Amino acid sequence: MSRALVLAAHGSRREKAVNTLVRQIAESIRALRLFDEVAAAFHQGEPGFDEVLDELKAEEVTVVPLFTSAGHFTQVVLPEALARNRRYGEVRLRQTPAVGTHTGMGALVARRVADLMRDHGLDRESVSLAVVGHGTRRHPASRDSTLYLANALRRRRVAGEVVTAFIDDDPPLETLLTTATLPHLLVVPFLIGGVHAAADIPRTLDLARVATGDRRLCIVDQPIGASTGIIELIIDLTRRHTPPPPPRFRPRLVTNIKPEPGTVSLVGAGPGDPKLITLRGLELLREASVVVHDRLIGWELLAEARPDAVLIDVGKGPGHAPFSQQEINQILVGHAQLGQSVVRLKGGDSFVFGRGSEEIEACEQAGVPVRVIPGVSSALAAPAAAGIPLTARGIARSFTVMTGHTAEDAPESSAAFSDTLVILMGRANLLQLTTELIAEGRDPATPAACIQSATTADQRITRATLGTIADAADRDGLVSPVVTVIGAVAGIGSEKAESSTLLMEVLRTRAAPQVLASHQ
Repeated sequence: MSRALVLAAHGSRREKAVNTLVRQIAESIRALRLFDEVAAAFHQGEPGFDEVLDELKAEEVTVVPLFTSAGHFTQVVLPEALARNRRYGEVRLRQTPAVGTHTGMGALVARRVADLMRDHGLDRESVSLAVVGHGTRRHPASRDSTLYLANALRRRRVAGEVVTAFIDDDPPLETLLTTATLPHLLVVPFLIGGVHAAADIPRTLDLARVATGDRRLCIVDQPIGASTGIIELIIDLTRRHTPPPPPRFRPRLVTNIKPEPGTVSLVGAGPGDPKLITLRGLELLREASVVVHDRLIGWELLAEARPDAVLIDVGKGPGHAPFSQQEINQILVGHAQLGQSVVRLKGGDSFVFGRGSEEIEACEQAGVPVRVIPGVSSALAAPAAAGIPLTARGIARSFTVMTGHTAEDAPESSAAFSDTLVILMGRANLLQLTTELIAEGRDPATPAACIQSATTADQRITRATLGTIADAADRDGLVSPVVTVIGAVAGIGSEKAESSTLLMEVLRTRAAPQVLASHQ
């Protein structure tokens, strides 16, 4: 069944750069080979909302509104225009919420703000962070996502204060100079792109600063749509809001011929870098006719599958589990019983909190041949990538690995006093986990480190103590996947790890923010 993704944006017939940015996002997603077709459509531009489906061949279409808020365009204009397409009744279609309403937007902006403060040498307590939305007095919902984002950033304590303003609503942009009270002003345009972010906001603020004699350092960042992280949110929306699927297993017309069962291979994909999969795992991935993969499997690794391979995403995320474990078992067994070679591709190692034993049991009970290809677990790889040894002579001679996935996974006394404690899947419950460890008697001053997206270009390292690591992770905007290391070894290798992290940040391609020179 062929699938298509449509990015629906407002666009502009006068500002070609706006539509170009949307097409660039579409091209970046197209290169990932997650969809058979990827198209951009515009309210103002070509193709329009009312003709884009007619240019596609796919039978399943997911439409992602590339807007920062819900409102008249996403709730009325776009659905009505899609219904005017000739192929509208022929495709299974699902429209997702606007990308700006994604719950991951707060983490994306928090990371960007942390980067900007570091680059400009700013202390967060001295910064007023301003989130500027477009807004419109014609639709009250247009404000909601901006206010929601501002509240999320306040909860993360990313700056000394967080204020809001709107281009076409109240409070207006000019009021930022009075509502923002701290020595530095950092402005985040909560917009996809266009002249508002590139020219209108800097010009309006600069004129107001001249008129009022405001002498603060004022930084106007790139619009949200120019952030590389926007692609991750778009893809996550498509996974959460897929078109209604056809029956998973259709009855065979010829029932007296039973094919030879295929095989199921549980392959550990490693900690994130696609090059860290084993040679045997890569060999089986390239041969498989069906790949059943988790959410965190990198796109580069999925691109190694055969062009005709069926890719099935069964990944679980925070508050999102499209398939139960029993359904995943049925998918593995069902495809293998049709004579197909199936690879169950898991991050890390299948037997380290990967429920691999349950999948093996299901295959064996069904008489399906199954094999296990070990993978490099992030419990070992993430600390190594951060320059942190799990054991070190005279410092640590043992380590314990535990999951912090649920609130019930509190560390027991034996884990609390292991020389080195490694916590997987514990980002959401980090504060509770560290509080439990301190209650068990572990010194709050114990070194601790969080490693996000280990071994990938998005790797980030936050170092603190057991008593402060949860707050530091919030401050730096860390998001899953995160591996936490607690113990004396977490204080080793700081200089090397921080240098490597800085190098990766320098290598990232970002649009430079605009700095409005203070009038001194």
